[in-house]
Amino acid sequence: MPISRREFVAASAAGAALAGLDTTAFAAGSGEPDVIVIGAGLSGLEAALTLEENGLKVLVLEGRRRVGGRVYTLFDVPGHPEVGGNSIANAYGRCIAAAKKYGVEIVNLAPRLFANRAGQEFFLGGEHIDLKDWANHPRNPFVGDARKLPPWTWADSMFKQHMPFKDLENWYDANHAQYDMSVHDFLASKGASDAMIRLGYDTNISYGTTSHDVSLLQQAFSDHWQNVNRGAVMGFARNGAASVGSAPAAATPGAAPAANPMANLLVGVFKDGNQNLPIAMAKHLKGDILYGRRVTAISTGDSGASVTCSDGKVYRAKAVVCTMPFSTLRDVAIDPLPPSLQHKAIRTLGYIPITQFHLVSKKPFWEKDGMSPSMWTDGPLGVVLAQRPGNDPNEVTSLTVWCRGQNGLFVDRFGIEDGKRLIISEFERLRPASKGLLSVAATHSWTTDPFSAGDWAIFQPGQVRELRASIAVPHKRLFFAGEHTAVGSRGMEGALESGERASLEVMASLG
Repeated sequence: MPISRREFVAASAAGAALAGLDTTAFAAGSGEPDVIVIGAGLSGLEAALTLEENGLKVLVLEGRRRVGGRVYTLFDVPGHPEVGGNSIANAYGRCIAAAKKYGVEIVNLAPRLFANRAGQEFFLGGEHIDLKDWANHPRNPFVGDARKLPPWTWADSMFKQHMPFKDLENWYDANHAQYDMSVHDFLASKGASDAMIRLGYDTNISYGTTSHDVSLLQQAFSDHWQNVNRGAVMGFARNGAASVGSAPAAATPGAAPAANPMANLLVGVFKDGNQNLPIAMAKHLKGDILYGRRVTAISTGDSGASVTCSDGKVYRAKAVVCTMPFSTLRDVAIDPLPPSLQHKAIRTLGYIPITQFHLVSKKPFWEKDGMSPSMWTDGPLGVVLAQRPGNDPNEVTSLTVWCRGQNGLFVDRFGIEDGKRLIISEFERLRPASKGLLSVAATHSWTTDPFSAGDWAIFQPGQVRELRASIAVPHKRLFFAGEHTAVGSRGMEGALESGERASLEVMASLG
């Protein structure tokens, strides 16, 4: 059975105590590792390091040619924009502790972000709409006071107003099973029309592909995590678009406590790129990381397990920790098959399609047309975010185009080169001042990435009630980690949470 949250916290403390003991004698004397960890993302590295600290010999197999998994920094693009995990906030305790432990500096972007809230431009059907005109615009599908809301804030407003339960922390509790329904059906039950839901939720969606394939309980989980980190997210909408509101700047270190409780908010990044955290973690491993190892089969029994890679090599150990997302694990032969519900979860758990294009402009065309470089659109560009990582909040180093959900799948159909041309053409159509100035410095589709096949995991309607409890249950000597198995946190923090939990389960199993 999966351990409860209270048991998990207690076990974490016990694991910390174990780390101080000399358990080296437990390590096998042969050349074979005690544990194989599949995946060198944050969850895999956290599991591997914790196991090594407790005297176990660990081998890490990574399909990519780099560490980090879905923490991926474009070091060769100005400003080092992020393709994967973007930032951490106040409740990312494991991330903050890991940065300190492995010597990676955290930079708080809150002061510079909130010092320059230029907003974003709004394009609908190719038309530029000033937000002051939106309430009375004929394209506005909302009703009543909601007509005043920009599309990217409408869903947040609906959930805050109508979410049927307040105990969001226990979003997976059986008492909430009746709410394991689609977001679409829930919003429709509150009077929302299909047109409202399409514009206010499906356009530039944050979870899933459409509102039909996202459970309301998934939404509750995400809302809980945002509430926990309220200070860091209050200036942003769930779809990554900037809010028209503002937030106070972070307090100066050493200054007297501010009266405003939000003054100590953290919008943190790891200095010079978030991938520097997994890079630093990997450097502290005693065992090997073997790159370019695509896993094709896992065999597990009561006394050990083996992993077969695409080159035919077989690696054996007493236990295996698999951090592969289920979107790729479903293509791996597992023998014997996991129990039926866990196998069904591996086969069906949803993932959000996300494709990014990172653009560099020769000149600041936004100064010529008098608009913000950031945009929210219902076309191929999706959301465009200006990157301002430097000390000068007015300096834009690059533009990130976020294509999500159905839009991400649409853009992917063009392939890389035609996709680039599509994005530049659409940009120049909406913003003629940019003509001839933009180039695509990098692009990445998480959907077509063979080691990801989608970005973060999404519970679809009915899956929380039926499958969640089975997802991370150990299968003989096969253990599961990864952000999709986290229950208390999301993103980078969820990855570390899961790696910590899996390492404790392995140690308990091996005795």
